[in-house]
Amino acid sequence: MRHALSLLALPLFVAACSSDSPPATPADTGTDGAGDAAACGSGASVPKYVRGPAPEANFPKGFLFGAASAAMQIEKGLPNSDWYQWAKLPGKVINGDNPDDGPDALAHLDEDVKALVDAGAHAYRFSIEWSRIYPTKADFDADKPDAAALAKYHDLLTKLRTAKIRPFVTLHHFSTPVWLSDVSKPKEPQAFERPEMTAAFGEFGKRMGKEFGAEVDDWVTINEPLILMLGAYVAAGHPPGAPLDLDRMVKVTKMLLEAHVAAYDGLHAGDTVDAGTGTKVQVSIAKHNRVFYPDDPCEEQDVAAAKNADYIWNEWIYDQLVNGDVDDDLDGKKDKTGDPRWKGKVDYIGVNYYGNTLVSARLKLKYLNGTPTYAGLATDLPKTDMDWDVFPHGFRPILKQLGKYKLPIYITENGIGDSQDLNKSRYLAEHLYEIGRAIEEDKLDIRGFFYWSLTDNFEWASGFCPRFGLYRVDYTSPARTRTPTKAVATFKQIASTAKVTTAQIDALPPYAAPKKCKSP
Repeated sequence: MRHALSLLALPLFVAACSSDSPPATPADTGTDGAGDAAACGSGASVPKYVRGPAPEANFPKGFLFGAASAAMQIEKGLPNSDWYQWAKLPGKVINGDNPDDGPDALAHLDEDVKALVDAGAHAYRFSIEWSRIYPTKADFDADKPDAAALAKYHDLLTKLRTAKIRPFVTLHHFSTPVWLSDVSKPKEPQAFERPEMTAAFGEFGKRMGKEFGAEVDDWVTINEPLILMLGAYVAAGHPPGAPLDLDRMVKVTKMLLEAHVAAYDGLHAGDTVDAGTGTKVQVSIAKHNRVFYPDDPCEEQDVAAAKNADYIWNEWIYDQLVNGDVDDDLDGKKDKTGDPRWKGKVDYIGVNYYGNTLVSARLKLKYLNGTPTYAGLATDLPKTDMDWDVFPHGFRPILKQLGKYKLPIYITENGIGDSQDLNKSRYLAEHLYEIGRAIEEDKLDIRGFFYWSLTDNFEWASGFCPRFGLYRVDYTSPARTRTPTKAVATFKQIASTAKVTTAQIDALPPYAAPKKCKSP
């Protein structure tokens, strides 16, 4: 999951509106009329939550309720990953938190599968760590995967199958092997910027498809491409932490998408065995989408910058991978000729949703003509541990926007940092209510929801302070004990009944102001 990037934000991940896909901006929020700005000033464009009149939202038969995780955030012993090396650098992670001190998931597979079962989950999204499978370049070149690593992931998949929990597997969740990414040389090409990365990632996809295809039908190649690029080339929050360079970011993003295409083809070539889920192999990305508002709705340049951001962030990538559209200068206008190599390179839409963003034109970043911010916003909405707005009313317009691609949709992440377990249950219920409305009222083909995250974890630059988990992890205990939060009962009730009611939501405590969280 999540990341801890907040400010400069989203030069590349936004999307503009088209006639058949209205923008997720104040003019059309899909919140029953709550979106009209009534005043000028920072934050005035952001509506309060006005819930729809439907007394309940229902989910179709076969809808998957699941939870998600990522290897670097829950496993230990990954010294051959760039993120592991990055976390050792002074000042990169709050309080110097060490990923090795986290949930130690591979040593607690039984507990985590039991946690999924106890919550009533039907699916689990997790990542296979490339640097664990192939610790060195020599291992990869000789195709000599680490036998113990393969055995661990097979063991997890066996336990999931026994528990009748469907796996969704991610190949790259922010973490790259050190033999492809050197954190000590941020000005040199690293990871997806290296010319050899595309072929290597494609081959990795093919091998993993062949290795695990009998157990997995559902794949994610890359988690949150634009968040990854933002951290690497704008906010210096992800390896290699290069100096701010938007042109470099755009160039590397295109290279990253080439790598996705290679892995998509590789997975389809390697995963030729039906894992028994009733679907053929399906591959996509997990794309972080947000709702964008002008910082001041009375400033025309802010309004224009928010629409720019919406296009670049929310549609630019899927326009390429679904339709083969090419817009290399990010001006919202398709180039005259598309790229057939890219067309149809996702089988479903994967979307991570966490809320809203304000865009100001006071500082005009290239391509965006503004600066987005999504932490510490000037609104009176409830806040999370990450100081993000709680914004369920943005979910439905985001989903409607993605509906234009005419592909099945899976919510690959949605969750809240809530270290005091004050707001998680209400957050979960309100967001699922909006998803249910999008299915019933907007007739969207949404097939699954993955809460971020199953357990507390290492939240990248924020360390262990924000607690997103359905299950709280006792980091002070050698046993890394998992304890259910109050949200587990909410999750189980909704998953077991396949519906969420307004009465159920109203019975939950109102949002409380988060207390300052501390690392364990």
